[in-house]
Amino acid sequence: MQLSDLELFSEAELDNMLRILDRYIKPADRHGPAAVPAVRSKRRSGKIVFDVLFYGLLLCLVGSAFLFSRGDKKPVLGYSFMNVISGSMQSVYPVDSLVVIKETGADAIRIGDDITFVREDKTAVTHRVIGITENYDETGERGFETQGVDNDAPDFEIVSAVNVVGVVKFHIPRVGQWLEWLRGNLIFTLCFTAGILLLAILLKGAFKKIPENKNEAKKRNARHRRRLSAQ
Repeated sequence: MQLSDLELFSEAELDNMLRILDRYIKPADRHGPAAVPAVRSKRRSGKIVFDVLFYGLLLCLVGSAFLFSRGDKKPVLGYSFMNVISGSMQSVYPVDSLVVIKETGADAIRIGDDITFVREDKTAVTHRVIGITENYDETGERGFETQGVDNDAPDFEIVSAVNVVGVVKFHIPRVGQWLEWLRGNLIFTLCFTAGILLLAILLKGAFKKIPENKNEAKKRNARHRRRLSAQ
């Protein structure tokens, strides 16, 4: 309908038509206050996603600083995390890789598994199982013959089941070097994380918008309706 055709209707008829149009037009089709709740909902969802990612990253940083600064080899929730520092398994687990080891019973270990074990000098080693001895040294436990895949000969000593930490599940290249840095800078990492968290809270409070007064919102909606009626 062209604008010139509206001259054929009275003012009362025009008001009635505007009320009918206002009733059936969807809020998503408007560009005024009716569309504001949808925009605010999208902003709120985006803010929630950002907060989850930001604070989740901080928690991971703190958790990493704690887990990888521990000097013992005890598993956490059944898993151990270690850094590769030698090249006997270089073709499989490069130096400075992070290896994740799952605590596994001796009976579940098979030939071909890569196991992590603790030697008598308390060093942790990851090598491949190439042979299994039942009732090793008449202890009633299994013994494992191991070898680094990049070594020319098997390990000299048989690994007793009690010295096995677990089976390697996967590794992440180069991450181990970063975690070694965390191990030696735990206090700095915690202080840095606390500072970032405090700064985020302060900035969030400084830029927080003051809630809009309900009366002002009603007045603005009324002005918008009058503009629609005048068009």
